[in-house]
Amino acid sequence: MKMSGCKEGNIAFAEMSNEYIELVKAWVAKPHVCRWWTDSWSEEIFQDTSYKKNESFIHGSMITCIDDVPIGLSQLYFSSSSPETSLSCDECGLRFFIGDAKYLKQKLGRVIIGKLVEGIFRATKIERIVCEPQADNWPAIISLKRAKFRDHGRVRRANLSLVRLSLPRNLVEKKLK
Repeated sequence: MKMSGCKEGNIAFAEMSNEYIELVKAWVAKPHVCRWWTDSWSEEIFQDTSYKKNESFIHGSMITCIDDVPIGLSQLYFSSSSPETSLSCDECGLRFFIGDAKYLKQKLGRVIIGKLVEGIFRATKIERIVCEPQADNWPAIISLKRAKFRDHGRVRRANLSLVRLSLPRNLVEKKLK
C-alpha cells in the first residue's frame, strides 16, 4: 500500500523500512507504549533486523511523521491471522501508537487517525476499518471515537478485554471526493 501521497498539512506517513527498526524498538520499550503493545511477534521480529526477516512486519506498517519527524507507528492488517481481531474480507485492522512522548496529550491522535483513514480508503477498496484497543487504553479509544469510529462494545480475545471500534467507508466518503 502506497500512502506517501497522504501528506496533508504537517502529517505524513512513510513506508516502514529497516532505517526505522531501531527507533520502533525504542518506542515499543517505552512505558506508554509497552503497556498496551504486548504482541509476542514483535519481540521475535526484532531479534533480527534483516529485511527478509522483517518483511511481514514491514508490510502494512507505516511511520507517522509530523514536520518530517518520525513520531509513531501504524500497522494495517488484512487477515484474521492474529487471535486478537476477527475480520471479514472487506475489513482491515488497524493498530497505532505515538512513540515519541513529546507528542502525547496534544490531541494529535484524532488528527493522525483521520489522515490515516483517508489514506487507507483512498488506496484500497476496504469498506470498514476495525480497531480493537485494550479496554483500559483510554487515549486510543478516545482518539478513535473523536475520529468517528463507532463503539461496538467490549470483546474478549486471547485473554484480553478489548473494545471493538470500527469506521465504515460511507462515513468518510465526502472527504474522499
